[in-house]
Amino acid sequence: MQICAIINLKQKIMKQTYSVTGIMCRGCTGHVKEQIEKHPDVTLVDVSPTTMNLLRKPKEAVISMNKHIPLAELQLFLDKDSKYSGKYSISQDSQ
Repeated sequence: MQICAIINLKQKIMKQTYSVTGIMCRGCTGHVKEQIEKHPDVTLVDVSPTTMNLLRKPKEAVISMNKHIPLAELQLFLDKDSKYSGKYSISQDSQ
């Protein structure tokens, strides 16, 4: 006899808004999203042009994560692509 159990563990997702400088176009927006989403604890990054004003500097990024990720760690993921290393800077949102 085989017993199967389904365990539903609800993960607590945190959302945090950050400011990102260096985003100048939709391509930059996509690159920032792609780099941050490589972090294993990030579940979603929203920096879509439809939810932000492309003329606003710095841009807002809403990051959903499984647990708190230090700012320096997020910056490391932005800098992992050596072609764009140092182009983008992430900080706590100043709203």
